[in-house]
Parts: sequence; C-alpha cells; structure tokens
Amino acid sequence: MSGRIILLRHGQTLSNINRRLDTRPPGAELSERGRYQAQDVGRELAGIVGAERLGPVFCSVALRAQQTAQLAMRAFEVEAGLPEFSVAVDVVPGLHEIFVGDFEMDNSEDAHRSFQVALRGWIDGDPAASLPSGETYPDVDGRYRPVLEALAAQLADAESAGAEKDAIVVSHGAAIRVMTRHAAGIDADFAFTGYLPNCRYTVLEPRGEDFGHWTATQWADTDLT
Repeated sequence: MSGRIILLRHGQTLSNINRRLDTRPPGAELSERGRYQAQDVGRELAGIVGAERLGPVFCSVALRAQQTAQLAMRAFEVEAGLPEFSVAVDVVPGLHEIFVGDFEMDNSEDAHRSFQVALRGWIDGDPAASLPSGETYPDVDGRYRPVLEALAAQLADAESAGAEKDAIVVSHGAAIRVMTRHAAGIDADFAFTGYLPNCRYTVLEPRGEDFGHWTATQWADTDLT
C-alpha cells in the first residue's frame, strides 16, 4: 500500500438541512447531527489509517470544515490511543467549496437545477461551465490541485524515507467529487451520479504518477479496487 490522500466531506450543517447552496466561507456551522458524524468518522479513520500512518491533516477555511476536522481528530486520538491535541489540523486556502455566485444561499428548485448543470460541466472539465458570477473548473483546479500535488510530493518523500503516510483533507462535496474525478480519471457519469454524503470520503493514491493518473480506491462506501 502506498501513501493515500483521503478527501473527507464535512458533517451536516444548518444550510444542508435547509438545502441552501452555501459555498462562500465562513459558511454555516455544523448541526448537532453533523458533530456526531464528525466524531464517528474520526473513529472510523483511526481504524483505517492508524496512529503510525497518519500524516498531514488539512481542512478548508470554511467553518464547517474546521469544526469537522477538529472533532474528527479528537475522536481519532481517543480511538488510536494518542495524547489529546497531538494531531494538528492545518487550515489551508484553496480547499473551499466551488463558489456558486449569484445562487449563494439560494434553496430554490431553480438554483439546484442550475447547480446540477454546472456540476456536470465541472466534472466534464468544460472550462466555460459555471453559475452566474461563480467559479469555473479552471478556477477550482488552479487553487485546489496545487494543494493535492504538494501533499502527494510530501507523501512520496516520506515513502522514500521508509515511512508510508496518509493525508486527510476535510473539504466539500462538489469540490471533492470534481477533483477526485480529474485526479484519477474517474468515469464522468459515475462522478456525476455518485453523491458524497456528509462525512464520507474518497481515497486517492498518487503512486508517484502525475495528477490525472492517480488511482482512486474508494468513493463514499464504494470500493473501486
């Protein structure tokens, strides 16, 4: 097994409950359910990653991502037998959700239909796809991919030194789906229909390859191996 990058969606938020397109940081906080989800996935990841393999833990600047990362890592520490607050979480720019522009905080059916059309375009890599005043795929790729590539290089350096590590990145549903699809060449139809629930994740293995040729081994609860 090589080093893995685990892209984890945040827990449920108040905006999720009200179906609002909440993409501009800081955004909504976690709901009570979202807090439990974050703790549950932290315990789950402790069993998958373990104390020895845990490498960098990043999260986006959005409040919900920071809360999810902190709650998950505190639960990880307990499950893995690590000292409290021994796992550091770094807030990293570039990992936030794809901005929906004029539809920000909109929960109308028109907003959601328009979002699905844009999402398909982002997944297809259409450079013109966006919502009014929102981001395009090149915008997202330009800020998100460098973070992933830097993580891949860090994992490769650790592996060269004889220590295989896994990175955890707490981010957002659409951004994770789009970037996982393009990082690993996932089938576009699968990526478009493959909803990523709160506190579920994708797993990428760079394996020394360039972005676009990485291997995706998991998408939510689907094993891709």
